[in-house]
Amino acid sequence: MRSERLLNEETTVQHRVSRRARFVKFLGRMFMHRRYPLLLALLAVVLTLPSLWVGWVADDYFQRARMANADFFPGISGEPWKFFDFGNRETMAWAIDIGAWPWWTYPNLLAAFWRPLTVATHWVDYRLWPELPFLMHAQSMLWFGVLIACVATMYRRLAGGVWVAGLAALFYAIDDARAMPVGFLANRNAIIATVFGVLAIIYHDRWRRDGVRVAAWLAPVCLLAGLLSAEAGIGALAYLMAYSVFLDRGSWPRRVLVLMPALAVVAVWRVAWSALGYGISGVGLYVDPLREPLRFVSEALTKAPALLLGQWALPPSIAYLLAWDLGFTFAYALAALVLLAAIAWLFLPLLRESVTARFWALGMVLSVVPICATFPADRLLFFVGLGAFALLASFLSGIRNGDAWTHTLLSRRVTKWAVRFLCIVMVAIHGCIAPLILLVRSGMPVGPVFLAERLQVQAPMGDEVADQSVVVVNAPLPILAGYLPIRRAFDGQAVPKHTRVLAAHDCPMEIERIDAKTLAVRPHHGFLYQAFDRLARNGNHPFRVGEQVVLKDMTATITAMTDDARPSEVQFRFNEPLESPAHRWLFWTGETYDTFVLPAVGETRVLGQESDEASAPVSRRGVVDERAVR
Repeated sequence: MRSERLLNEETTVQHRVSRRARFVKFLGRMFMHRRYPLLLALLAVVLTLPSLWVGWVADDYFQRARMANADFFPGISGEPWKFFDFGNRETMAWAIDIGAWPWWTYPNLLAAFWRPLTVATHWVDYRLWPELPFLMHAQSMLWFGVLIACVATMYRRLAGGVWVAGLAALFYAIDDARAMPVGFLANRNAIIATVFGVLAIIYHDRWRRDGVRVAAWLAPVCLLAGLLSAEAGIGALAYLMAYSVFLDRGSWPRRVLVLMPALAVVAVWRVAWSALGYGISGVGLYVDPLREPLRFVSEALTKAPALLLGQWALPPSIAYLLAWDLGFTFAYALAALVLLAAIAWLFLPLLRESVTARFWALGMVLSVVPICATFPADRLLFFVGLGAFALLASFLSGIRNGDAWTHTLLSRRVTKWAVRFLCIVMVAIHGCIAPLILLVRSGMPVGPVFLAERLQVQAPMGDEVADQSVVVVNAPLPILAGYLPIRRAFDGQAVPKHTRVLAAHDCPMEIERIDAKTLAVRPHHGFLYQAFDRLARNGNHPFRVGEQVVLKDMTATITAMTDDARPSEVQFRFNEPLESPAHRWLFWTGETYDTFVLPAVGETRVLGQESDEASAPVSRRGVVDERAVR
């Protein structure tokens, strides 16, 4: 019996080994297939099919208005060339007036991006199928398929081995970081910029390695096309620089000379970008490296580790914003650096052995730098992923083949178990979990549909709202309130005269009635506390006590400040009495928007108390019975 059991166990093990060997052999044949880039592109498209039914979300509405020759938003309609102009000195007063930007927006804010090639693709959408977002998303998916085919081709030229190239391309194609740009029309620019950036790398290699002269011209042309698709296209320059350091031949002066066309393209593009009035100024969460170099370097020191950790492991890099809200960005960056250092330590033998691995590592690190100009998010990792997945594939392939550099790692018990653990974790994250998340997230690029819709300002409103100001006392994400007027316009509904968000949702928040026309609002954490609240005004333009923001229907006066120079109390005085039909009052209950019951003069309503109802009034001396007020 015992011998029979041992024989069965041995047979089972042999079957498992046999199945594993057949699977490995199948992968090897697939990686070598000449049509593998096309097959991989097809796989990527299939995994992002849910994006076809996303429709328009978030910034898509503003960009849709840019393309439309409509009269309901004269401030932005019929200006397709300003497709990525989200705010400038000419339109900011109008945008704040209708509520597209909140009252605390810096009046000279500039948030405009020069992306003419991407705009051309959207122009095609809105000329051929303006009411069919399904086909617009199909175009984004087509670009994504082209990108994956280009990436697979690039890896075959540069990754150093069939297995490395095939595995790296597979990881890149199924990575969930691609979900948002594929499913979010307004983020298509990232895909297009990477397509041209990868082509620039391919042509640069053909020029330097194969001596193809026309490629010497095509490489900078593709780099320029990437930059004219999105600023992220500068990530290609990182790999061109890494190529000159590790893969190019010749003396160092000659290697620098080879880079001059690419550097000239970037310089000319940047000069034109600024001269045409595009740029970033006064915006929170964004920083222009040339205009504010010290601030950029300071923020990059904490953002870069978060981005690299989001690329290699967990949590996603957007978690940086949560740490930012809690004031733990330094601790978060330090923890990320520790984890990254542990991974890098295991990769050191590979980096010492392989010049190609060093090329990918330097390209990865350099490509992180420009994306630190905005807040960390996995959607930014297109160029970072090129180097990271090539490194990961090289590591896994070397361990599998028992390459010479692995002997040091596998000869020690500690490092041997660390390597096994790392391989299991990386394959689980990037080979198993990532494609599932890509499949789901491509259909909900800005978050779960039910949550995204619930956070929008939604409440029953008739045609009378056209003569009203919709006043939202507290909103979980005030920036989303800016979509209310434009969404209603495209849905054929009456558009509010003004949309006002007094403050972000905070627990608790006091709303005191000063007189018939005035409310004083005191959020527990002060105004501009959340990261996205500061999108409309960065720390370089703080408020001061006594400063006023005068709008057509109300005036906001800063009456108190926090220790870190943020408003802690603001008085809002409206032109009409608060109970006037000219106002429609709403507040966020924690789950939805509901009608806000105004307190009487001299009373204070507290929102968000755990022990009370969602909205309970109190007097200045104590609690007032809710029923007494009603």
